[in-house]
Amino acid sequence: MESAEQVLENMPETTVMEDDLLICSACQGSTDPFYQTYNLIMSGCIMALIGIVGLGGNCLVVRVYLSRTQRIHSSSIYLAALACSDFFLILTALFLFVLEAWRHHNQPSIAWLYVNGTPFIFPLASVFQTSSVYFCVAAAVDCFISVVVPSLKGMCCTPHRARITVLTIMGFCLLYNIPHVFEVHKVSCWDDTANVTSSQICPTTFRQNVFYYTVYYTYMYTTFMAVGPLLLLIVINICVVSMVVYRSKTRPPAGKGGEITERGTGIAEEAEESDLTSLILVVFFFIFCNSTALFVNFLEMILAANATEENPPSNIFVYLVDFSNLLIVVNGTANFFCYLLFGASFKRTLKEVRGPMHKTENRPNVSGISPNYSFV
Repeated sequence: MESAEQVLENMPETTVMEDDLLICSACQGSTDPFYQTYNLIMSGCIMALIGIVGLGGNCLVVRVYLSRTQRIHSSSIYLAALACSDFFLILTALFLFVLEAWRHHNQPSIAWLYVNGTPFIFPLASVFQTSSVYFCVAAAVDCFISVVVPSLKGMCCTPHRARITVLTIMGFCLLYNIPHVFEVHKVSCWDDTANVTSSQICPTTFRQNVFYYTVYYTYMYTTFMAVGPLLLLIVINICVVSMVVYRSKTRPPAGKGGEITERGTGIAEEAEESDLTSLILVVFFFIFCNSTALFVNFLEMILAANATEENPPSNIFVYLVDFSNLLIVVNGTANFFCYLLFGASFKRTLKEVRGPMHKTENRPNVSGISPNYSFV
């Protein structure tokens, strides 16, 4: 999530006391009481509730798309990988943002857990942010090939290639996010509200280096995590939707005969359309939620570039950061409902994996439903 980086974005420059002990509030985005209340509601309560739903939903998605009947399709491999990545993305977001919101309200045990865990959780959050982006891109490209250039489907859209692609993406995500390991650390500080020595998470000197920030965050982040993937997904979605609309207009009407082959073909095409609709919605929600986070990121850079000692950045930025963080968790949670409401094969398989009472092995299967998006 861009939100993982934003843990650091709104931290002011460190303030040091005369005895070289850092003042704890120096690494907080804002100490305004109204913002603290807003942060507790948005991150401490709403995000927590949505995140818990998302954790359960993504577990079901992984179970469905890795089931025996689904994992034979390349699209299922990508969607299972996306759900797995979203699960850990939400989990790390709950740690970084929910705990961070509650630790300021007389919760010493939560504060201790947050301060000691963040140096390890923050790089992991960045890894899963990146993997969620590229698993979504991989699923969209797989859909694009199946719908727009079906002649390449047999060569490109296979479970074996999908598994190789997933492993390659994870390798890239781990390498790309290595710098995040060196960006935060726990420091001793002076709590000027309680007049005691405490601990705080602050950005390191490495993270505050101007050259590093310019190269890694301004150029690399914009290219590989923001504008690049979003533009690609927008183009892919437009092409897929256009092709689906074109085929729906040119497809001959279904025959009125009662033969099982005609009926089965009609059901299969209708089910494939619903599966395609669910994936299009997944990509749409990803574009919407991440575009907001991208806007916040660019706004922060503009505010930082124009800030001076006499004209510091507006406090509105910290409110936008919390909102964009919430949208990232909403995005990771909404995918399950897209599959559940619009994905015919997902709903069918979900009933099968829930238990013996939902199994359908003895029913005649005339649909041949599978999320292959071919329409041919």
